[in-house]
Amino acid sequence: MTWIRKDRIWPTIITGILVGNLVLGVVLVRIAIGDDHFAVEPDYYRRAIGWDTVQAQARHNVALGWHLAATIEPISLTSPTALVLHLTDRDGVPLATEAATIEARPIAHASELVRGTAEPGIEPGMLRAVLPFHREGLWELRIAVTRGTERFTETLRLDLSRQHAALLVRDRPGDADPARTSLGTHPE
Repeated sequence: MTWIRKDRIWPTIITGILVGNLVLGVVLVRIAIGDDHFAVEPDYYRRAIGWDTVQAQARHNVALGWHLAATIEPISLTSPTALVLHLTDRDGVPLATEAATIEARPIAHASELVRGTAEPGIEPGMLRAVLPFHREGLWELRIAVTRGTERFTETLRLDLSRQHAALLVRDRPGDADPARTSLGTHPE
């Protein structure tokens, strides 16, 4: 066995392990990047730094007492579908608004982002947008409504289907159970 010298066995083993580790790392990164179900929150670092602003907006939303409801008829996978928003104050009186911006993404394919603007509809408090909801399933809608100098934000989760109108999803995995929290049986 003259093809491997004794003084080169350990350096060869160490070099082989290092090269194998590098190749494995490249393969795993390629697999992770190629997953279309994976998405990174856009500009998450800026949003993390501005967390106080997000919390201030949430407190402002509560102080305003506005309520936003969304209606989406059965979707078509080939053509855009109408999204109708209804904005009311705490007493249920419709609020006329200027516009709303919408970011929508399917939960299972979170890297696919749909953006649009809702314009005032026929009735007071109504906003309408036509967006390409091209997948059935759970969608998250991030909506920002402006009315004069006021800004109101809401995040809705809707279950979209070709057979029936969208259903609002209130319970999310990982959310605290209000019944258990109020009883003190499960500290969350």
